[in-house]
Amino acid sequence: MEAICGLAALCEMYNSKCDSDKIKVGLAIATNIKNHRNDFFILSSFLAAKWACSCVCSGNRGGSAHKSTITVTITIMAVTCEIDYDSNPHGTYFGGQVLTGRVTLKLDKMKVVKAITLNITGYAETRWLERVTTNRRRRRRTFYGREDYIASKTFLVGSNQSSQVSIEAGIHTYNFVCQIPPECPSSFEGTNGRVRYMTNVTLVRPNKFDQNYTRCFTVLKVMDLNFDSPLLRVPAHSETSKTYCCWPCRSDPLALQLTVPQTGFVPGQSIPLSVLVTNDSHIPVEQLLMTFVMLVTYHSRPPSMPNSTSERLVVNTLKGDSVQRNCKKLFSYDVRVPATPPTCFKLCGIIQIAYQVEVEATVKGCHQHEVVSIPVTIGSVPLSQHVLIQPRGQISQPLDVNGLAGGNEATAPPLNAACPWAVDDSIPPPNYQEALHMRSTAATKSDESDHPEPAQANTHSLDGSAYKPLYPVFDIPSPSAPPPADYTQNYMAERAFVNPGLEVDKDKGTWL
Repeated sequence: MEAICGLAALCEMYNSKCDSDKIKVGLAIATNIKNHRNDFFILSSFLAAKWACSCVCSGNRGGSAHKSTITVTITIMAVTCEIDYDSNPHGTYFGGQVLTGRVTLKLDKMKVVKAITLNITGYAETRWLERVTTNRRRRRRTFYGREDYIASKTFLVGSNQSSQVSIEAGIHTYNFVCQIPPECPSSFEGTNGRVRYMTNVTLVRPNKFDQNYTRCFTVLKVMDLNFDSPLLRVPAHSETSKTYCCWPCRSDPLALQLTVPQTGFVPGQSIPLSVLVTNDSHIPVEQLLMTFVMLVTYHSRPPSMPNSTSERLVVNTLKGDSVQRNCKKLFSYDVRVPATPPTCFKLCGIIQIAYQVEVEATVKGCHQHEVVSIPVTIGSVPLSQHVLIQPRGQISQPLDVNGLAGGNEATAPPLNAACPWAVDDSIPPPNYQEALHMRSTAATKSDESDHPEPAQANTHSLDGSAYKPLYPVFDIPSPSAPPPADYTQNYMAERAFVNPGLEVDKDKGTWL
């Protein structure tokens, strides 16, 4: 619509200019039409726009000034389609819920179609390019894979056999319902792959291009940390050491010890880190860098050749202190977990998501930095104060895509499917936020690729912007960080012999 307004403004300017300036404005009109030809095509195709432009030129031949005018008349016949989800304005659901909503069509005149279809789909796909060498020729090859989780098609108007159906002008409302399988993976948008769920309305028109209206919705995997593994409640410890230079100039080791009170967290919590740095070397540590990292692995599936690629996304970072040489220090840091999808290893066969916390010691000089890490699990239901017992007889339901076809009634959702955290009254409902660290870019197209890039669906949100999934963020307390196991005995024993009369700067640590 902005392109239309710009064209109308240029035409109005053309009519008010003198002859010397009409050429410049005329060139601007031509450039505007050229640059926005796709917008005009989309408007004419999807809104059934009817353009009527006429150019009237008149002039006096008796040597008088030449006058010309351009008049533009625009008549638009609009078809508006709105897809709304009942009691869920953001379109965010957990696996096992029933998706209900309505489609509202607004027509300003009678429209002839073959049929109007409603397609609810959920799938995962991966696609990336790699350079490979075959027969001494280096070329780029496309690796891809796909899995489908929901495939529901319903005819709102007409059928497969209908030829023409007339829809009267006015407002037409159609209700729909669909069961979301409990084993669906969470929505995800990455560089080389994505997990998407969308509702698509198609107006199948005779002898014309079809009109498509799409709105995505977010599906979240119900990952209850209370039932995933009892080890998520147990503290985790990791340590590493490194020496610098070579014999006979080899230094004493620089040791890093990292401890977390538990390994199961939800977005909104902070991961408490206890970092013990024992720097017996002669090289000072300039800074400690704490990082919360997402590790994503993409896999290809037949008919593509088997392959995999990885992606490392920095979710959150925190800069720490420095440690002088021949010094031992204990630090405590809190790294917040922002909105992010839960850990996924089993539900999706082509996209795996893992997380870990890293502590990097940046040393001075031309030396390699030292890194220690601990894997953590991100869920959608936080750990409760008391240990919950998983109900007996709870069997995961197999994915039945055929059962989601049109005409079948949706079964009742499991207990608390919309609020899986409601088993603990102390956990308040979360709010939903966008994952800022995730990015989605289309694969680079290449003429040398074996398989062309498929046409992307109109995955726009309600306000017309690019679709971005929303994830729950909880407002609950975070656990506290215990000190390392050997630190309580050794370090505190050393502190017992410190002269209390000496002023010890805690920020500088304890000198050995």
